[in-house]
Amino acid sequence: MNHRRTLRIAAAAAAATLTTLSMSGAARAAEGHKPKPTAPAVRDSDHDGMPDTWEKANRLNPRRNDAAADTDRDGLSNLREFKAHTSPRRADTDRDGMPDGWEVRNRLDPVRDDAGTDADHDELTNEQEFLVHDNPRAGDSDRDGTRDGAEDPDSDDLSNVQDFELGDNPLQADTDGDGISDGDEDPDGDGLSNVDEFDLGDDPQEADSDDDGVRDGDEDSDDDGVSDGDELDSGDNPREGDSDHDGVPDGEDNAGTVTAFDATTGALTLAIATGVTVTVTVTDDTEISWYRRSAACPEPASIDALTTGRLVHKLETGDSDDEGASESHDSNTGAGTPTAEEIKLVCA
Repeated sequence: MNHRRTLRIAAAAAAATLTTLSMSGAARAAEGHKPKPTAPAVRDSDHDGMPDTWEKANRLNPRRNDAAADTDRDGLSNLREFKAHTSPRRADTDRDGMPDGWEVRNRLDPVRDDAGTDADHDELTNEQEFLVHDNPRAGDSDRDGTRDGAEDPDSDDLSNVQDFELGDNPLQADTDGDGISDGDEDPDGDGLSNVDEFDLGDDPQEADSDDDGVRDGDEDSDDDGVSDGDELDSGDNPREGDSDHDGVPDGEDNAGTVTAFDATTGALTLAIATGVTVTVTVTDDTEISWYRRSAACPEPASIDALTTGRLVHKLETGDSDDEGASESHDSNTGAGTPTAEEIKLVCA
């Protein structure tokens, strides 16, 4: 056998093998440089910034540019609804009582129920802020020095917080339209208005707030012998036994004593101090009521109670001549006999 020929054949075979290996490596390298498959592009047929699939899912037209439209009238355009992940077909996506547009403008979350949150710590929830047109991110929306919860926009003498607590409309002074201001209502029938109950720390929806068997209006918080209700009616402070700081307890501080009453003419004479009297005229329009120091007072108070020796806690007259002095004072100086507008008699 020719050894040289054998060597040439072997060398050729080795070269062929190397060539094959080299080609396989190149092929593999070339394969590695091929671009990887990519996800199909999001189709937006009308080029309005909203994918066709999203528009179809929300019953919009994927072939018409309706990005600027506000389909559900919540203050957000369709495009902004897409970006905020809210529904362009539902004005209040999270159904928390606040429109999506209002929530977005005030940096609340339109896809999470945050109605009961108080973002600015002003004692009003986010939903309540929306209802009274305040900013849920500013405790004093109008910057007047009064926190939103303490404002009284309807001038019913109740704050926003108090109106909401009572279920009243803080933007309407007479919520039930009965002719009585919300602040003057007495829903629990205890003889105290809503305003008075809040001032006293009582529950305006519970006639006996402390469950002691005594109506709130009949309580005597300052132990001066007069009920809270009567003190308030007379302009006294039911939390202070001597409201005018004259050294005489409210229960003993009276306007005068009846010395004479003529039912025919209506002339009522009171002794208001030693040697000093005042005469007024009682008419059918004079309001006569009790300043109760006893639960046994006859109801209602009337002119029949204007007997000699009866204490009068309060006498209210006008100033018809507008000269700055009450008619009671005028009568003491001979300027005429005033008409009594209100007489509160002491019932002991």
